[in-house]
This record gives sequence, C-alpha cells and structure tokens, in this order.
Amino acid sequence: MTSPPRRPVSTRHAFARAFTLAFRRDPVASLIVPLLVRAPWIAALALLPPLEGAPATGRLTLWALAALGDTIAALCVDAMLRVRARADFRAAADAPLPPVLDSFAAGLPRVPALFVTEVVRRLAIALGMLFFFVPGVLIAHRLAFATESVVLDAPGPGAAFRRSTRLTAGRFERWFELVLLSVAIVLASWFALALVMVAVRRFSIDTWGSLAYFAAAAVWPVLQYAWTFFYLRLGEVEMPEGIEVGPLYATAAPAPAAGPLAPEFPPTPVSYPPPDPGTLQPVDPA
Repeated sequence: MTSPPRRPVSTRHAFARAFTLAFRRDPVASLIVPLLVRAPWIAALALLPPLEGAPATGRLTLWALAALGDTIAALCVDAMLRVRARADFRAAADAPLPPVLDSFAAGLPRVPALFVTEVVRRLAIALGMLFFFVPGVLIAHRLAFATESVVLDAPGPGAAFRRSTRLTAGRFERWFELVLLSVAIVLASWFALALVMVAVRRFSIDTWGSLAYFAAAAVWPVLQYAWTFFYLRLGEVEMPEGIEVGPLYATAAPAPAAGPLAPEFPPTPVSYPPPDPGTLQPVDPA
C-alpha cells in the first residue's frame, strides 16, 4: 500500500518571509539584538592569544570559558528567534510583534532541552558520516527540524526527533534546497568580506577569521527564521483535514438575519412526546 504524496512546502517562500521579517518588519530584534548578545563572546574569542606556546592550561581554560559563553549565548538567541518567528507566523500581516524580552522569556526555559537535542543530533550526524558519508546525510535530513520542534512543540529531545522524522519523510529535495540556500547566504557574506580583505590588506589571518565568524553570526538570524518558517509550514500542512490550524484561518460563523421570520442559526431540533395509545382515534376510510 503506497502512502499518499506529501503536499509541497516552498523553500523560496520561507526565505522570502525570513528576509521580510529580519530586514523590514523587525530588524532591531532580529539582527541588532542577537549581535549585541553574541558580540562580547565573539570578541573574547578573537582577542584571546593562540593556544600555541605559553602556559597551555590557563590559555585553554580561557578558551573553554569563552567558547562556552558563546555557545550559551547562541542557544539563547536561537530559542528567541524561533519564538519570534512563530509569533510572526501566527500574526496578521501588519500586527505588531511582542517585545523582544518577551520572546527571550518564552525561549529561555527551552534552552537546556535545545542544548541536549543539538548535541545528540550532531553526534548522530558525525557518527553517520563515518560510515561512507551517506548515512550521515540521511540522519541530517531526518533530524533537520528537531531543534525547532524542541523549542516550539515537543516536550523533550525524543519527541522532537520523532516529530522531525515524521515531518521530513518524503521531503529530501526540499531539505536539500534549504541547505543549499543557507550555505549560499553564508558564502555570499564571506565573499563580500574577502573583497574587503583584498582591498585593505592590513589585518592578520586570525583577525579575518574572527571577522568571518562575526559575519556568519550576523546572517544567522535570517537562516534561523527561514528554517523555522519552513518547519511551521510543515506542521500546518500535515494537520488532518478539518482541524483548525491557527488564528489566521479562523472565521466567525455568520450571524442570523434580524426579524421575526429569520430561521434559527443553527436550527434547534424539536422533539415531540410519543402519543398516548388511549387517545388515538380510528381513521375514517371515506
């Protein structure tokens, strides 16, 4: 018995909506605030001396603390962006979005589960890559939306993995399009940075490496929005027919017409008591 074909979800629309939200609708909360949260840790990683030479223990400790701080900051930002994307997805076209602190407050409780989900997902992909690369690609495809799910819907990593596996079944091409567009955006930012590097020629390779990391963090909210919009749309189209999917699609029932002749809406069924056998009269054949 063959399963029915999966309804299409547009990668182009997901990225178009992501750019609209990040650059036109909500640039401060989408671009500036995430950079402000992550910039101190990125700067700390850039300013730390290299690990080669000098006392290795103290230097390694500083690197570990800076990397841990950047990881926690990135997870907090990721959770906030997913919550904000869902608010935009459910809101009307011109409705204001909630304050950015409210989005952080809604996303922060999900950070521990997000951390566990991300670690398990990356370990599974890395192990899959060891077996001739193909298993790792398949695992990356089936677990692609586990992090979105654990922030927005699933109670824990296990449920998030199951939901991602269910939503991505039969949609390898759409996932591959998402990956290609995401990589293209990051490469475009690095290409622009390389042009500046060629023109300036005053900074070291380590400095430009830090700037490349900063550029990737700058465009990351757009990618996060696109993947979240795609995930939300997947959940929407996979709902059973007849189930309401959100306030954008809710319609109020029409009100009954005024006047004494207006029918009831909805009509109320009328019940009649059974007749008493003693009161029945014979019917005259004539």
